[in-house]
Amino acid sequence: MFARISPHQIAGCLLFLPATAVLAIGYVYLCTAPPPGLSVAEAALSQLRYSFSQENAHAWWFAWMIGLPIACTCLGVAYLLHAGRTRTGSIALWCCVIALAIATFFLNGFGLALLVAAPALSGYRSIRYR
Repeated sequence: MFARISPHQIAGCLLFLPATAVLAIGYVYLCTAPPPGLSVAEAALSQLRYSFSQENAHAWWFAWMIGLPIACTCLGVAYLLHAGRTRTGSIALWCCVIALAIATFFLNGFGLALLVAAPALSGYRSIRYR
């Protein structure tokens, strides 16, 4: 009657949530409230130029906000494409999720780190499932 969803599929799908959240943060940062006289695209481009310029002391944070959704998406796709078929593969993916969550905690804070760490529970269940 009910289709059983495996833990690695749940972990893969949950990894897309932090990527979506970061992309939403990026949209709000770049595309809302452009200054008068500038189009949304021009305002976003000038904001990006400043964000990655040498004058900005927090340019590393913006680089992390680009790298985090890429890493989450890659890990989610890896889970969904059964990269953790073996116990060793499952442990490797789980360790990557934990490391990403710890890095997110130190670079962003608790809220986003909790969203990144949520798939770790399903990843752990995937290890036990193997």
